[in-house]
Amino acid sequence: MKGLSPIIATVMLIAATLSIIAILAPWLASLTKKQTGNIESASTKLVDCVTANLDIVGVICSNSSHQLQIAVSNTGQTDLYDFSVLAVINNTYYQNNTGGPNSTYPLNPGRQAILIYGCDSCTTNTKVSTVRVTPGNCSQIYDENNVEINCA
Repeated sequence: MKGLSPIIATVMLIAATLSIIAILAPWLASLTKKQTGNIESASTKLVDCVTANLDIVGVICSNSSHQLQIAVSNTGQTDLYDFSVLAVINNTYYQNNTGGPNSTYPLNPGRQAILIYGCDSCTTNTKVSTVRVTPGNCSQIYDENNVEINCA
């Protein structure tokens, strides 16, 4: 009977190892699939943004409607949306990321859009000196203009 105990112990050790593998295998497969999806999504976004380009066509500051209107053109080959604007108004930085094309209705290649942002500080003597527009879906690209305009 002494020779039987090591065999039983070995069988039990193998059974315990297989049980642990059976428990962990689905979790590991799920984790691997999720990480592969995340990497694929990030890679697709990077590849898409390589062909993205944006130009600021014009900037208008209206003191009557208290708005900063920025005409932008998608000169690349990728849809752009979720724009953010950084403007220097009277030597103070303002950032706004509301309005404009979104993921449902993006700014398609070859198209133009006017981004309209509320500007409570836009009055008759307001001076806009710099405007930078960045699409949220391709945040590594942007266009910046030193405009030097007064609100009218």
